[in-house]
Amino acid sequence: EFLRLRNPAFNEICVKFMSPFMRANEVHSVSGMPYYAASAFLAIAIFPRPVAVLSLLYLVFGDPIASLVGIFWKKKAIQIIPGKSVQGTAAAFAVCALVSWFFLSSTMNLHGVALIRLTLLGGFAGALAELLPLEIDDNFTIPMVSGFILWLGFIAINLA
Repeated sequence: EFLRLRNPAFNEICVKFMSPFMRANEVHSVSGMPYYAASAFLAIAIFPRPVAVLSLLYLVFGDPIASLVGIFWKKKAIQIIPGKSVQGTAAAFAVCALVSWFFLSSTMNLHGVALIRLTLLGGFAGALAELLPLEIDDNFTIPMVSGFILWLGFIAINLA
């Protein structure tokens, strides 16, 4: 990113190849990649492995689905705050809860009340992290916020 933003010719090459994945405002400013890399590194360093994996899965699945649903419902969206809608937040909750359920039931062999609690907490954590109007890029905040909330849930039921 440093080289890309300091060298217009190199930036042009990067934008040519990465344009399908870049937002218009990232062409001449820092993209989400350094934030994603930092959050992945910190999540893996700070959280227990299942929490780190889930927090990154919330970013991978919950954030784009929330955005797509928000765009799809744009004209009928119920705005919570600028750029965030009830529909997008509900979609993030549903996707993060589903991801939690699949991950926890298959990799950790959780079942019963513990699975239900962590599934709902995961949905809440992912949706809240996506919804918060923080000034830092959501590629960083989603794994950090959701990971912290989920970690507390793991501690509460003696999994961490």
